[in-house]
Amino acid sequence: MIMTILVLISQTLLYLCFSVLTGSFILMLVPIKYRPDIKIPKRLLLICAISLPVFAFIPVLDITLYIAPRLGLFESLKIVLTTYTIGTAWDFTFLGSIVLILLIALVKSAEKRNFAILGAILIFFLILTVAWSSHASAIDPIVGMISDFLHLAAVSIWVGVLLVIGWCSLNHRNWLEFLSWFTNVAFGCLVAVILSGLFLMDLMIDGYFDSWMVSYGQGLLMKHLFLLPLVFYAFVNGFFVKYKISKDATFNPIPWIRVEGLILFAIFTITAAFSQKSPPHGTQLTSDAISPLFHLFHDGIINSTHTIGFVINLNSVCFLFLSILFMGLIVLSFFKKASMILSFLLCCLFVVSIYFMLMVTVVIR
Repeated sequence: MIMTILVLISQTLLYLCFSVLTGSFILMLVPIKYRPDIKIPKRLLLICAISLPVFAFIPVLDITLYIAPRLGLFESLKIVLTTYTIGTAWDFTFLGSIVLILLIALVKSAEKRNFAILGAILIFFLILTVAWSSHASAIDPIVGMISDFLHLAAVSIWVGVLLVIGWCSLNHRNWLEFLSWFTNVAFGCLVAVILSGLFLMDLMIDGYFDSWMVSYGQGLLMKHLFLLPLVFYAFVNGFFVKYKISKDATFNPIPWIRVEGLILFAIFTITAAFSQKSPPHGTQLTSDAISPLFHLFHDGIINSTHTIGFVINLNSVCFLFLSILFMGLIVLSFFKKASMILSFLLCCLFVVSIYFMLMVTVVIR
């Protein structure tokens, strides 16, 4: 249980480090006239670079500890690092991270273009090593690895730029110029995430709705539900904020960028949680494999002969109206300039309402 929690935390922080580094290098390549003034602490880049191999090692350690009682700790570690895909991939993660750490530590000015280009190349290489060790890559080494790489890279670009702009900006100068290119980048990332996600789903699950019965499918559902408020805030930041600034130059858009970044971070956390679960592709469904969350709504014996259907009832209608209410409050929070935490909380409540609506609508057939 402790290792499960440790793996979840480490993978969440791993994705966060990827995002911060990716966003930093991209923004260093963007001319000053197309972005606000930003100050990215060199210490932050170093901490993220040093943390990458540490967080990426936790799943390796988890497997090592699993086989250690039979072979011994050091022998197990040697076998995992030299023969297991996850261990071999980590070897490259470690070597790439060392080069990245040296690059950040030795370059004096973090604004040098060559430094940003080399840093971006290295970070995408490191994302590729993580994709290599994924469940999807184990199922299909080519399609799985490429799909997982595109998925993680696209989200890292999207989240990274938002996080760095949201927390490292000194002002909101040139915001319209920033939106002019970032709106297209965010849209491109969304398309890449959707397409690569479809390929990953085709590889890793046999049926989307039936996968809700297991933990992997539950995580996938929650991840998709968080895309709803994400798209709303992406629309707000991409179009409505542009209109507000054109009418009022004093309008500060940074809090709404931060909310969008928080929602994406929540998606990262969910991804970290369910990505460590075995995908239900080609496996026999047993009662032990049923998600505890799914059991809260549907008790009883469930096996491989069962499928999911939907029946509208009073409870589902109530949760639908509740989700509409929370969506209205999210819109109102923007116009009333509510705090970032309140807006994010409303987004979470909206997602929970939709989730409950779907779970009480589901019937086992």
